[in-house]
Amino acid sequence: MKKRCIITFIILIVLVLLIGAIFLLKKTNKDRIINKTYEIIEENNIQKNKDIKDANDLYVKIDGNNVIGIIKIEKIKYEGLIFEGTTMDILDKGIGHFKSSPLIDGNVCLAGHNYYNVWKNLNKLEKGDNIEYTCIFGKKNYRVSDIRQIEDTDTSVLENTQDNIITLITCVKNKPSKRLCVQAIEI
Repeated sequence: MKKRCIITFIILIVLVLLIGAIFLLKKTNKDRIINKTYEIIEENNIQKNKDIKDANDLYVKIDGNNVIGIIKIEKIKYEGLIFEGTTMDILDKGIGHFKSSPLIDGNVCLAGHNYYNVWKNLNKLEKGDNIEYTCIFGKKNYRVSDIRQIEDTDTSVLENTQDNIITLITCVKNKPSKRLCVQAIEI
């Protein structure tokens, strides 16, 4: 009986170590992809390199998807890739950019799932918190200026503006017809 307990204990330890290793590899791979994306964006920065031939030059290709940039929100410890489009397929990979919104000046509009590894903690942001956005046009820093719940049909927050702002939208837990809308103005 004692031998069976020891074997069970060893198996549990091996399983925990294996799960930990898988988690670490996934995080390391994500960090590697983000770092590589920063490098590619820097190499192709439009401010330095004015040789843009077509719209495809605005993207970084990652696993066949058009990546437009990276968003970093220190307060909630989130850093992730921004993909072009807001289809469910895209949002399952990361943050989506509304195609109708600009990439750098005006109202840059992004959407993400309210999942544990995406924007689950977006609701923890407060006015004054910082958001960093990097794309091929450069890097911008924003300060949160407005946080509110909107109806899922409210598209007024996606309209372009004269001011440089960023709009982040995610679902509200247990409220299917509501969206959390966080807006921040460039600093």
